[in-house]
Amino acid sequence: MSSLNVSQSERNDAIDILYANISAGLVSTFIAASVLVYVFDHQGVVRTLQYAWLAVFISILVLRLVDIVYFYRRVRHSSNHFDYGRAFTRFSIGILLTATLWAVYAIALLPYTTVTELAAISIVISAFAGGSANILSGSRRVSLTYSLILTLPYSIALLLSDSVFHNQIGLLAVTFSIIMAISVNKAAKFTSHAIHLKHQNDHLLKHMEQEVSKRTKEIYALSNIDPLTGLYNRKAFVEKLDYRLQTQPSNELAILFIDLDSFKTINDSLGHEVGDIVITDAANRISRSSHSQDLICRWGGDEFLIAIDLNDNSLIRAQHLIDQISEPYHIDGSKLQIGATIGVAYYPAHGNDHERLIQRADMAMYDQKRNEKGKVGLFNESLREQLLREIHLRDHLENAIHRHELFLMYQPIIETNSDKIVAVEALLRWQLDTELIPPDEFVSIAEQYGLIKPIGLWVLGEACMAGKRLQALSPELAVCVNVSIQQLLDDHFPNDVSVILKQTGLEANRLMLEITESLFAHDKRRLIDNINRLKASGVQVSIDDFGTGYSSLSSMQEFDVDCVKIDRSFIWSMDKGGLAIVEAVTQIARSFDYYVVAEGVETEAQRRILSELNIKYIQGFLFSKPLSEEELTLRLS
Repeated sequence: MSSLNVSQSERNDAIDILYANISAGLVSTFIAASVLVYVFDHQGVVRTLQYAWLAVFISILVLRLVDIVYFYRRVRHSSNHFDYGRAFTRFSIGILLTATLWAVYAIALLPYTTVTELAAISIVISAFAGGSANILSGSRRVSLTYSLILTLPYSIALLLSDSVFHNQIGLLAVTFSIIMAISVNKAAKFTSHAIHLKHQNDHLLKHMEQEVSKRTKEIYALSNIDPLTGLYNRKAFVEKLDYRLQTQPSNELAILFIDLDSFKTINDSLGHEVGDIVITDAANRISRSSHSQDLICRWGGDEFLIAIDLNDNSLIRAQHLIDQISEPYHIDGSKLQIGATIGVAYYPAHGNDHERLIQRADMAMYDQKRNEKGKVGLFNESLREQLLREIHLRDHLENAIHRHELFLMYQPIIETNSDKIVAVEALLRWQLDTELIPPDEFVSIAEQYGLIKPIGLWVLGEACMAGKRLQALSPELAVCVNVSIQQLLDDHFPNDVSVILKQTGLEANRLMLEITESLFAHDKRRLIDNINRLKASGVQVSIDDFGTGYSSLSSMQEFDVDCVKIDRSFIWSMDKGGLAIVEAVTQIARSFDYYVVAEGVETEAQRRILSELNIKYIQGFLFSKPLSEEELTLRLS
């Protein structure tokens, strides 16, 4: 917005204020004029002059009232084209004519007034002069002129009178005129400054909104789009697929897992630049061979994923993709040849969630690649060993708590500049016989088969008890515990947390529950209610792995968290574009008054960069691997 436009807008606002304030003033003006004429009864010519003056006065008031009605109707219906300059001229003429008529009345009747009438006229003029400081503050010129016309001529007439009493009143009136002029000037300046600040703030707010929108788009592109191919990245594909499964549960899908054959040979022998060209060209061929409703992503390296509607020719389409990808690649005068192998899994026949579907399409691809490259492999019973393991883990997981197979490890969260341990994150582990089952494997099974709630409450209780014990060595130590979507959607969960805190004796503000951004895609209203209940009890809430899920300003505002944990993937890629995301996330988090924790810090170089960004807390193998409670006790000691 240019300075010219801002100035015009300010003038328009000032005129709006003038018209908004004057309506009530017309009524009081009419009443005051009528009272002066009819209460103080004169005879002969003076009486005739009073009536004539009142008729003219009322005519001016009627014209001003018509102008006010005209102004508001035009502003309401065609404010973009309304001529504010003419409106100001009409308003000024009306208000100054009114002031002039008051002065004429006071001066003309001065020789004929009694002490009582003189006092009444002086009070009326003083009241209207005083009221102009507020009512006419939209224009310093108009308010000052109005005040002087009301008071100064009358004051001079009193001073020039032959009556000593009039002279004394006139002296007071001149003093009042000067004081009123100063007051009117200050009030007008204040209103003008307030209007200017309003427009200045509007301009700044618009600029900030534009910058936030720009940054949000940049963050979305960096965290959702593969920079090499322009396709969805892994995170975005999973989000889109989950959304489709949730919103179109009856729509059958085929998940195609594509792996390029012989690509590693080209990449190793001809270099990464040529490899990138091949990947980009292959991505373009996949896109050209797909339909508008298909979901396509670069899963990583030389792997791609596509979700298509399931029909009789799904496998034919998959083979057609292989044929398209296998066409020769002409790069710098050379003809290169690669192939592709595709694994296929069906929804809902082979799974009801993205993880199982992608996993089984991946299984089918690798199984096909072992048998014969360049073909399409469909998930089938030959892969049932994987399913049997899943069932085996599920059955044992049901009683893992009672058999004392589950245990917690604790990874410290460090204050960046002091290396002081300020909090620990509780990490769940499962030792099944002699095998340590990875959390990525058994947590998904717990969620799928409804075991996550009892396991989650057990983790919360154990973590709180350990936190209370560790506070003997570090009184301010906080405990962070991850919470699943099933827990947070449970209306009883906030009460369960309160009970555990009471039983363990851990203060509520020493517990932080970590939620992932994928939660934002679920029942938002219930999530917000439960988070608010937790916050009301004193528990802190953080967004874990920020930047990899459903990040948005509106979500951050709605969920009202305390902390943002930047995902380790951005920390690891700070030298390859991730730094921009870390900076943007840090700025946005601070604008909401959240503090920031950087996860996955493994090198001194990463620590130095994060310290320069004033990120106060960090977590990672640079400081400590996950520790048992005994090891952590020794560390704190």
